[in-house]
Amino acid sequence: MGLGIGILLLAAILPSDDAGDVAIDTNPAVSELLPPRNDTVLPQANVGAILAAGWSGEILQIGGTQIPLDQQRVEPALNSVIFRPGAGLALERLPAQQVCATVRYWAVRNPDRVSTIDWCFRVDS
Repeated sequence: MGLGIGILLLAAILPSDDAGDVAIDTNPAVSELLPPRNDTVLPQANVGAILAAGWSGEILQIGGTQIPLDQQRVEPALNSVIFRPGAGLALERLPAQQVCATVRYWAVRNPDRVSTIDWCFRVDS
């Protein structure tokens, strides 16, 4: 049993190649960014955030374009807010370049205290 505990401790201490996203790892409200920070995606990729239980949010902008709330898929049961580009929407496709996005989020019990998270990703043509 001591050997098993030692192996677990060693695995936790050793550095890994994937340092993770510190802004996410240390943020109790944001579970995941879509796409992940610095990822490369296609022009029709979903953009948004998966939030922790008890949090809600909205996408403020993607690539400098404001995204209307009625074009976002806000799923309270899944704690997510997602935009997928398409015909007739604020963005028909993500531009083939470095794109940055901003999500505003808040605790459902305290909606007056809002925070934002910004991240960037690359879009391939």
